[in-house]
Amino acid sequence: MTDFLFFLGRFHVLALHLPIGIVIVAVVLDFVARRERYRALAQAAPFLWGAAALSAVLTVALGYMHFAEGGFAGASGNAHRLLGTTTAVVMLLGWWLATRPAAIWAKLAIGVLALVLVSATGHYGGNLTHGPTFLVEYAPGFLRSWLGAETKRPRPASVAAADPYLDVVQPLLKQRCGACHNGDKREGSFSMATYASTLAGGDTGRAIVPGNLEGSELYFRITRPADDEKVMPAEGKTPPTKDQIAILKWWIEKGAPHATTIGDVGIDGAIEPLLAAQIGLGDAAPAAAAPAAAVAADPELVGKLFAAGFLARQLSQSDPRLVVSVNSPGADLDKAALGALAAAGSQIADLNLQNAGIDDGDLGALGELGAVTELRLSRNKITDRGVSALARLPKLRSLNLYGNVGVTDAAVEALGRIATLRQLYLWQTGVTSAGVAKLRTARPDVAVQLDAAGGIAAVAAGTPAAKK
Repeated sequence: MTDFLFFLGRFHVLALHLPIGIVIVAVVLDFVARRERYRALAQAAPFLWGAAALSAVLTVALGYMHFAEGGFAGASGNAHRLLGTTTAVVMLLGWWLATRPAAIWAKLAIGVLALVLVSATGHYGGNLTHGPTFLVEYAPGFLRSWLGAETKRPRPASVAAADPYLDVVQPLLKQRCGACHNGDKREGSFSMATYASTLAGGDTGRAIVPGNLEGSELYFRITRPADDEKVMPAEGKTPPTKDQIAILKWWIEKGAPHATTIGDVGIDGAIEPLLAAQIGLGDAAPAAAAPAAAVAADPELVGKLFAAGFLARQLSQSDPRLVVSVNSPGADLDKAALGALAAAGSQIADLNLQNAGIDDGDLGALGELGAVTELRLSRNKITDRGVSALARLPKLRSLNLYGNVGVTDAAVEALGRIATLRQLYLWQTGVTSAGVAKLRTARPDVAVQLDAAGGIAAVAAGTPAAKK
């Protein structure tokens, strides 16, 4: 029986057009019939108002059935339901007046009120269908301010200066998914209205698991074949483009960063033009790229790092910070090499020190690297005592401790204190599943992998892969 009511409720979107059209004709006819020449038209008023009232009552009844499905929440849903019910009551009153010799001003007043209510009800219904900002999305600034709409975020001057969530991912998701997953309409109990609700997901699991594509339901859904029943968005909606899917993949793998800049997160040459196009900087890109010397890495600094035993390259065309790695993995770094790293300071964003003989004492030099967002310390001699030194890196988002057997569950507390950390690799360390569980409880925003397959994080998150 419940399913049958839901079936009937879906006809609400068809029936709602009937009372709107009929009441407009009824109000126009009442106005025109005031003239002596068209007085005979007044005889049709009771019929028109009756049709408008009955169709409005039917529409409201179907609307309540549709609302019972769930997925509608927030101010727009409540306002649409209240105003729709009020509209039906007013149309019944208009029908009653049309059958009686009431004063013409009373009939016109009811007509005007009915039109106002129909417009307001339709507005909130549109919010549920297209999202709460649909009507004012392209409105002039003064009109948005007058209506109390959210101020439009200014376009960033460059890709590096953009916020990866607010300037790239949120507008992308709003464009492709916002009609069904917003603060007022939550299909599958999933809203993309905020960063937190976007990560949380809905009935089918976590939409985004930072650093874990396999555990992210949203990525799983948008990459299904077009004929797969699980693909999103649903039929009739425009799916994300190939470039937009690549952007979402990059964002999730980077740990779903927000409240930062793309420059701090780090980008490569392949993803940068996609980000520029999504932000709307495509037309400005050639002009911005012209003064290449202004964004080039310091060649003297690169030369010093090379002489100290490192390979260094520029992070991206628009970001002069460096990606640095050891030139000869397996050879221990000496004090001079560590000093060269410290001298580079804020110029290094991505640092790979795998198999370089790094021990707890050497980690002191890394405290000078205030811009590092990704740090690979795999297969070194680090222990629990040395991990606490990493908390001094203010922008560290991804940390790889693979192969450091001296790192155990005792380091979990120190790792949890790295506030910016979003991605952590603990393969072949002394950290156990219990330690990972403790860390995930304290820091659910950190994607932890305890083996090469990422199985611990995947099973804990209830991923699509685990469900299949």
